[in-house]
Amino acid sequence: MLNLTWQPARISLLAITVGGTLLVLGKLLTLPKVDKTATQPVNTLETTVPLSGWQLLNNSELKANKDSRFGRSYRFQQGKNTLNADVHYMTSDGNVSRYLFVYSPIRTANANLKIKYQLETGFYGVLSDKGQAYLTACVNPRGKSTVTEQQFTQNRYTSDLKLNRILPWVLGQESLIDRRCLWTVLSTPVPANSTPEISEEAAYKTLETAWLSWHQWWQANYPPS
Repeated sequence: MLNLTWQPARISLLAITVGGTLLVLGKLLTLPKVDKTATQPVNTLETTVPLSGWQLLNNSELKANKDSRFGRSYRFQQGKNTLNADVHYMTSDGNVSRYLFVYSPIRTANANLKIKYQLETGFYGVLSDKGQAYLTACVNPRGKSTVTEQQFTQNRYTSDLKLNRILPWVLGQESLIDRRCLWTVLSTPVPANSTPEISEEAAYKTLETAWLSWHQWWQANYPPS
């Protein structure tokens, strides 16, 4: 009697499973085939990015690398002060320290990277080298900014594994774990009108203020996958 009671439920569950499988297979079969060798990544990073209190002077494309499909460099001015912002569209492990060592000219100063935290944005790293102060982090498509691979992975699980992302994943529209990262490096000259420690802190303050505006804009205008 117990088996007869459960039989309709088992049949319904089987029908749902088979139906879902057929839906996914049908979607995959109808997707157009793409010749990956013939396609080139298109730089979808905006050429004009607002930064509160700063005037955009110019921008230029950055070369692709093993982890980055494309990137763009922006130069800003505020009175006599200048600020550079390099953005790399990464699809990797989110390890900013490794990115600095492999893909930046400040690889030797990477050991001095100090990780800090802002409630509004998340984790970021700062360092100085040869008269320049730097702020670097991953702007993530969801959640807060990260610096280490562990932070990046934790952010993926807490921000990506949401019920509203299951259907797009089943339909092949999105990856369930979104490994995109806008690796940002902000830099500005360290002022030379005080002691090195005070000058560095002043430069870091300038970068941290800019970072808040920068992070907010990119999360609201994240490039497509």
